[in-house]
Amino acid sequence: MEKCLPSPISQLFSLEYLKTGIIGQTWYYLLIFCFLYYIVQIGYQLDLLCTTIPEKNQTSSKPPTTTTATLEHEHDACVKRTKDYFKNWAAHFSTMTRLLTFLLGFYVSTICKRWWDQVSKLPDADNLGLVLGGLVWAQSEAEADAARDFKKTILRYTHLSWTMCLARISTPLSNKFSSAQEYIDKKLLTKSEAEALKIDTDDRDCSTLWWVPLSWAVSMVNDAFNNKEKGKDGLIPKDHKDVVSAICKVRNDLFNLAEYRLQPLPAIYTQAVWVAVYGWALISIVANQSRMHYRDNEASLAMTILLSFPGHELLMFLLIFGWLKVADILVDPFGNDFWDIDLVSTLDINIWKSSVTIENQEKATHPQLLKRPYLQ
Repeated sequence: MEKCLPSPISQLFSLEYLKTGIIGQTWYYLLIFCFLYYIVQIGYQLDLLCTTIPEKNQTSSKPPTTTTATLEHEHDACVKRTKDYFKNWAAHFSTMTRLLTFLLGFYVSTICKRWWDQVSKLPDADNLGLVLGGLVWAQSEAEADAARDFKKTILRYTHLSWTMCLARISTPLSNKFSSAQEYIDKKLLTKSEAEALKIDTDDRDCSTLWWVPLSWAVSMVNDAFNNKEKGKDGLIPKDHKDVVSAICKVRNDLFNLAEYRLQPLPAIYTQAVWVAVYGWALISIVANQSRMHYRDNEASLAMTILLSFPGHELLMFLLIFGWLKVADILVDPFGNDFWDIDLVSTLDINIWKSSVTIENQEKATHPQLLKRPYLQ
């Protein structure tokens, strides 16, 4: 039931998890940067950025025939201007990097907080099942079946509201329960209850009234406490408010969870971050150029291009776009991605846990289990 994944460091060097790792999520950004970086670098080394210099000299007062020394001087001046251009952009790039890291850090921390708030508020029926086990009491063998059916119905209504609410915000769960018939097939809903909710079995918009089953559960709890016959207590002799509180807590968690998904951050917030990162990436192509020209030290062209490999810049790209992908992944905790929470499987697990809880509560009422179980 739980995913047993290797450590994050092991996943980094594992081919099985390469696609979902930081390299698999950012490699195309690194490839585009290297491609554009070397276009500019090769043009710089081959003096393709200085092709307009001779044309400007022809319009000057100098004679049309230039000497080799003059050409060398023009070449050196052009290379110097290009180096100064790269240097100026590098200074601006340093300032922009500090601003970008602050903006990106604030953005990612906000997304992480929203992600954790949603995940931590994902309710289950475990606490409600335990409260029912402690307060629902059958005073005779004849009431045992009624008490068991009462607990089953309360938990079923809880799972029904859980599924209806989260189907509004989770695409996989919505596809699984696309109509009332799917709820009936899952035994979360009966046809009479579907009629009470005024939804058809083929109605694809059947999750609007998701809180109504919880109101049914509260009404059942109230009836189980107040319905007393011939001086006997009901199925809940006292403290029925504790059961109501547990049901209301499930409702509040579901409501808050739905509000997070139905009222996301303004789109301009995300757009500003992506525009800033893409602008930073384009500027980095020029600002991070190696200013070493192969003619400066009479080195070979191939060796100079090889030594100009932007290793440090690639690491920065890996981290910046890696953090950006983290935020992109955490925006929707209940989607279709590898990292997202599978609500369909979670529902099955919650139903199984509720069944086991009721089953063991029934076993615990056996006299042999209750009679001083701590003694051998």
